[in-house]
Amino acid sequence: MKTYPLRTFIHRVLLVRLGIASAAIAIVVGLFTYGIQHAQLKRDVADLGRRGVFTLHEKVRFEMERQHTDVVTALSDVFGRGDPPVVYRAGRFVHVQVYDRASLVLAEQAAADQPDIEGVKAFVAGRPFSFPDTGEDHILTTRINGAPFVFITAPIADRTGKTVAFARGMFEISEEETALMQRALVRNTLFVIAIVMIVSALLYPVVLQLTRRLADYSTNLLDANLETLSVLGSAIAKRDSDTDAHNYRVTLYSVRIGEALGLSPNEMRTLIKGSFLHDVGKLGIPDNVLLKPAKLDAQEFSVMKTHVEKGADIVKRSSWLRDGTEVVGYHHEKFSGGGYPRGLRGEEIPITARIFAVSDVFDALTSQRPYKKPLTFVETMDILEQDRGRHFDPEVLDTFGTVARKLYDSYVGRVSDDLREELTSVVMTYFSAGMETLRYGDDS
Repeated sequence: MKTYPLRTFIHRVLLVRLGIASAAIAIVVGLFTYGIQHAQLKRDVADLGRRGVFTLHEKVRFEMERQHTDVVTALSDVFGRGDPPVVYRAGRFVHVQVYDRASLVLAEQAAADQPDIEGVKAFVAGRPFSFPDTGEDHILTTRINGAPFVFITAPIADRTGKTVAFARGMFEISEEETALMQRALVRNTLFVIAIVMIVSALLYPVVLQLTRRLADYSTNLLDANLETLSVLGSAIAKRDSDTDAHNYRVTLYSVRIGEALGLSPNEMRTLIKGSFLHDVGKLGIPDNVLLKPAKLDAQEFSVMKTHVEKGADIVKRSSWLRDGTEVVGYHHEKFSGGGYPRGLRGEEIPITARIFAVSDVFDALTSQRPYKKPLTFVETMDILEQDRGRHFDPEVLDTFGTVARKLYDSYVGRVSDDLREELTSVVMTYFSAGMETLRYGDDS
């Protein structure tokens, strides 16, 4: 997964994703709304057809009562006037048939001025006669040559409610009414889409504000974790009658080697935590062993070696420090085997621990101790070279050789206060905090 600084993520990735999500939602909602509106349009068209049938029905029934005649005579009178029997602003009947229960056509009229009247007649002729009950109708919307029509069948009843015939016809929707309906459909759909987009736009500053709060909380949590790391490191140094300078130097050495090897940001964070806390297990070693001025005997050395497992146990108790176990638990393993506590060899040893092994020995050899003077750079490099492939990973040692002289000149002999500021800068590079540097994604 690609990673981004959090601010970049918010202003670029989040904005793009919010836009894509909004567009997708708008499309889905728009299509849903279009479907609803289209169904409503069909219902409106069908209602126009019903209105036409109702009007025709009333005209026929009026003639039947006025002339006291049968339905055939009434129909002949209505259709015989020459004009379409039903005309609205919204449309008109262009073809009407009236038939009885025996499917005998009693009367028929077609609009002579209808351009596609033959197509209309063919459509009607292709439909079977149907006989809906009183108060019911059969509706079918269709298009002929692109124009919308409603094919409707309904019963014709007298004043007593008795069905005396059936009428079916093609009601053409006028171009003006079709345009109005289409505009309403598009307008309503776009209105819904606009609402979705506006809501998404209003959500962006809310998400931005919440993310900024998250960044602040993350910064405070990170500061607390780094403070814990620093306090533990200082406690180790004081317990071991040492200063913070050793922890600072070995951590800086390890960071520079890791950078030269091209470790990932996650591996660098693991390396920093483990390097700074590598001897945290010495907090559990008795004073008579830890502070003994003379060489340890076999039993005492056996006790001293337990600081590795004790340290790993301490670090594992913190979810934030747990990955530092790679260094804390394995920094006394040897590349050819024979180290402790597990006797791992080669690449069975985490790369972070193999790096730290070089840093730790380099600092021990070049530092002043009560029992020895610091060795020169050349002397130190000769001793390291003698353990190539045995104690040290040859690849790590080769990479260290490219930066060793610079590290020696930069850090050897410097005290805690001089090193703290530089280490703080390094830590902030890899344990970044705040909107500018918190990262989104997996950069392992």
